[in-house]
Amino acid sequence: MIGTHVKKVALAAAACAFALGPLRAQSTTTDFSYSPISPGAWVYRSVAGGSEAAFVDGTGTTRAVVACGTVTRLVTLSRTSAVATTSLSFWTSSLSRQLTARFDSRSGRLIAQVGASDALLDALVFSRGRIAILTPGSPALVLPAGTEIAHVVEDCRA
Repeated sequence: MIGTHVKKVALAAAACAFALGPLRAQSTTTDFSYSPISPGAWVYRSVAGGSEAAFVDGTGTTRAVVACGTVTRLVTLSRTSAVATTSLSFWTSSLSRQLTARFDSRSGRLIAQVGASDALLDALVFSRGRIAILTPGSPALVLPAGTEIAHVVEDCRA
């Protein structure tokens, strides 16, 4: 009798864990596939020691940057932020990832780095239509996927 009761409780617990697992995963990830894109455009440019793709809004303010240091083969990912936090998250149509970041108070930017071969860069390059850059305490920055990002990644991997 006790063995049957234990089996029923274990089976019920397993069913709950199975049922709740997908719900928890869905609630932590927002799909930005149909979110409005922030106004502005990507601009590619060569800079000292590498290249960068900058997303510039209609007022001329740079909102996000993907930059390559060709000597170090590191890609710097940054966005403007009014809030000093220690994380920067990225959403693409195939991958979502949170990176440790540092806040640069002089520029008002959150900055993270990844190696040139990091899979996040491929996800940014091949995202379908949109990418999003998120930071706690600020609205998501939803940007169009752009060939300028691919150019920077290619520069860093060459």
